Amino acid sequence: MGLVVTLQITETDENKTLMARSRFPKAMGGMMLALGLVFFIMYRAASIYLWLLYYSSSFIDKALFFAIIITLILIPLLGFFLLFYDKKIVVDKGLEEIRIRFKFFFQIWTKRIKFDKIDEIIVENVCNSKTVAMQREAAKGTGKGIRAGYWLMSLNGKDLGKLYFDRNPKKEVILSYAENIARLTSKKVVLIET
Repeated sequence: MGLVVTLQITETDENKTLMARSRFPKAMGGMMLALGLVFFIMYRAASIYLWLLYYSSSFIDKALFFAIIITLILIPLLGFFLLFYDKKIVVDKGLEEIRIRFKFFFQIWTKRIKFDKIDEIIVENVCNSKTVAMQREAAKGTGKGIRAGYWLMSLNGKDLGKLYFDRNPKKEVILSYAENIARLTSKKVVLIET
């Protein structure tokens, strides 16, 4: 799921770019809440047997009880979190800063990065291993290209260090985001392919 929950450029002009997360996490949150409802119905039907596990003298039975209960609680909580969590990145040339906003119902945290702290924008392929699908396509000789791994974009600077910024499974997409940010910040994009 981590590769699917990526940012996308929602608004851009000559002085500002707004990147927001895709709609997939909200859909995933809704699905997890629905799954939590199914789990609650299953709990209601099997609650007598679950509590027998709790009152059992066996350690394994008690451990199984707690594993089931924790799962029943965590799946709806994760769905609730995914439904209302939001992340936005604003690259503002006028203020000469990048603002990363994290929100859960209301804004909980904002990180501001000044352009002068950024030396370069790095786009790197962090996983370039051959998958089974790639090996099959190579054996067939169809010539279809299958993407390998995924790409990370980070901001690099002396005071800043290497700050992870975004990820995407498509090189072209993440590179276009980096070039858009480089246009506003006047910093160079470094492409690292392994």
